[in-house]
Amino acid sequence: MPDRLKPAFGLAVLAVALLLSGCGSSSKPTSTTSSRTPSTGASSSTKAQFVSQANAICSALQAEEKPLQAQQEKLKALPSPTIDTAFVALVRHAVRLARAAESKLRALPMPAGNAHAIEQLLNAFAEETTDANGIAKAANLQEATLGELAAKDLQRSVARNKALAAGYGMGDCIGSE
Repeated sequence: MPDRLKPAFGLAVLAVALLLSGCGSSSKPTSTTSSRTPSTGASSSTKAQFVSQANAICSALQAEEKPLQAQQEKLKALPSPTIDTAFVALVRHAVRLARAAESKLRALPMPAGNAHAIEQLLNAFAEETTDANGIAKAANLQEATLGELAAKDLQRSVARNKALAAGYGMGDCIGSE
């Protein structure tokens, strides 16, 4: 018989998933020289332009996640079976929003000299989204142990990737708090 997720645990994990998967930066980017995007051949931007465009995408994601955070508060008043279903739906919605933002970030022209660093950042963002999705899967299966492991994976991803993002001038794009 599966370990049932407790509503309090579910809400805590949702808070982690929503708060740690957001993005948007207040850091000041530095500029580099312009070149062509390695993957598409299209003209690329400077590092400052890339960071500015990425931050706009991240800010839009934060704005889209705000209503989910408000819904999270309302979950506390729901009965257990309803809270489980609503929790899974909220996390899955947050994951869909994050994946859409990732697609937009990957479509941005990259400064050639920074393509490797940007790819690392985008992979880190994807890793956090995958970890958040693991939380939704565990909740859907009513597996508290799997949910706790997924939450720990998300926390480790954030800890590992936050310095990388901050070093690129996008510290809040990965694991914002």
